[in-house]
Amino acid sequence: MQQLLNVPNVLTLARIIMTPVIVYMVLSEQAWLALALMVLAGITDMLDGAIARYFNLRTTVGAYLDPMADKIMLISLFVTLFMVEQVPLFVFLAIIFRDLIIVLGAITYEIVTRRLTMQPSFISKATTFIQIVYVVLLLLNMAMVIPDTLLQIAMWLTFILTCASGLHYLVSWTGKAAKQENKS
Repeated sequence: MQQLLNVPNVLTLARIIMTPVIVYMVLSEQAWLALALMVLAGITDMLDGAIARYFNLRTTVGAYLDPMADKIMLISLFVTLFMVEQVPLFVFLAIIFRDLIIVLGAITYEIVTRRLTMQPSFISKATTFIQIVYVVLLLLNMAMVIPDTLLQIAMWLTFILTCASGLHYLVSWTGKAAKQENKS
């Protein structure tokens, strides 16, 4: 139990707990508070990994919990920001379908191979990063108007990386599963 409740995992759990609060702040038009909590969540995301690596506190639970916390927060915020008409439909759909591909792909891969490990690729990390940047910019824009060009750049980068990352997961997991099945 002590290994499970180490500092990195507690920071990750704090991010999950912050998610409904941030969603509430967005829905109640308290963009500055939502933005402040989002920045705090980003800091906990950076700290949990750094602390786990530096103090050798990596756990299997943490390896699954950290990306799950990112997914919970980002999906929740993109659904909310779509509901308040801050995210265009095509970006929203790309994000939702990518995450469905990841979740269903992971489940299928585990069923077929029994060898699922959580190792995000570079493109996946880049996608998560740009999605977070886009959410922060949207919240900032809700709090005060920022240049539309900046929002457009972030929107298109989010869309392109999200689609590329979804395709990457689809191709790589299919290939790995096929190799594993051929070994059997």
